[in-house]
Amino acid sequence: MSDKYKKEIEDILKQVGETAPAPRRRQSGPSVWRLIWVQLVQSLGGRSWSLTPGRVMLLAVALLIGALIVRGLVPGLVAPLAWAGLILFIVGYGLFFVRPRRIEKRWRGQVVDDEPRSRWDRFRNKLR
Repeated sequence: MSDKYKKEIEDILKQVGETAPAPRRRQSGPSVWRLIWVQLVQSLGGRSWSLTPGRVMLLAVALLIGALIVRGLVPGLVAPLAWAGLILFIVGYGLFFVRPRRIEKRWRGQVVDDEPRSRWDRFRNKLR
């Protein structure tokens, strides 16, 4: 905005009885830690907490990091945490290939819901 317009706006505000707004410091954006926290909350949140490959791998990474942190405090706990994290990481990686992706069926812009037919299908859908 040019200086001419800024001066006119300040004059109008003075006539109305308000002071000119103080210049605000421009923020560079959210911090890295804030972005990590938001991503973590979004990945763990949701209506129903289902066991997805991403969540299993996130838990595995948390266990591995926990093993690194606990290394100095409780040396006997490092190996079980590290092995559990490694096994969970492999299981989570395998789940990417075992579980098929859910495909949302649509017809003319509307979602088509297929009702599960057997008890096994209803049980599997509740686990998702």
